[in-house]
Amino acid sequence: QTRPRGFMNTRVSVRSIASHAFVSTARPPHPSRRCSTRTNASPTRMGPPMPSVALGRVLPGGENAKVTLAAWLDYACPFSATAYKTLVTEVGPRYGQDLRLEFFHQVQPWHPQSTMLHEAAVAVFQLAGPGAFFQFSSALFERQVEFFDANTYHKSRMEIYEELALLGSLSVDGLREEDIMSKLERVVATDGSLNTGNATTQDLKFHVKLARQNGIHVSPTTTLNGMVCDTDSSWTLGQWETFLDPHVARAALSQ
Repeated sequence: QTRPRGFMNTRVSVRSIASHAFVSTARPPHPSRRCSTRTNASPTRMGPPMPSVALGRVLPGGENAKVTLAAWLDYACPFSATAYKTLVTEVGPRYGQDLRLEFFHQVQPWHPQSTMLHEAAVAVFQLAGPGAFFQFSSALFERQVEFFDANTYHKSRMEIYEELALLGSLSVDGLREEDIMSKLERVVATDGSLNTGNATTQDLKFHVKLARQNGIHVSPTTTLNGMVCDTDSSWTLGQWETFLDPHVARAALSQ
């Protein structure tokens, strides 16, 4: 008799050719029907590390807004610098508590120094929080040409770190070079592992993983309430208002 399509046996028996031993591949019972006296079950495998809090760096002032505009930016990208300046100095203040403006790290690996620039920004955030992060980011974007390919090509990793640590101490009151450098020093593992990164590595990995998961490639890329939107780094405040005003107005009417 021909079985209908989609039919599946709940029990299949196979005879091993090599050993002639009878092997049963029965489907295990449903968990709700299992009866076990085991009291020390194996712990659940938790998988790779996960972020415990939302990753976006939120511009102070709009933390509780209903509308979220996120920007995925790279410190080595001139278009990101243009977008950042408009968003942070004009768009954010224009909407205040009505717009949650978030920054996400978008490392562009064809600029090898990009990783180091973002590591320094993560270090500042870890040491002094979002306000200091945006102070440092503003200073870094303002001086980003100093960290372009041509100006870092012959510098060592440590030299770039030291320049970034100095910039951090100059742009954020009370932040010391040595504290930033301590975050950027290689972690020495007790088991002899060599690819251990530094204190910022895991945070930056989360941002890279999130970007890959969401298909973010271009810098800058913006998302509105989690969805990629068609914006441009050259937009003026007026163009941003044309785009954002309808969403902010509808959000204000929602429950």
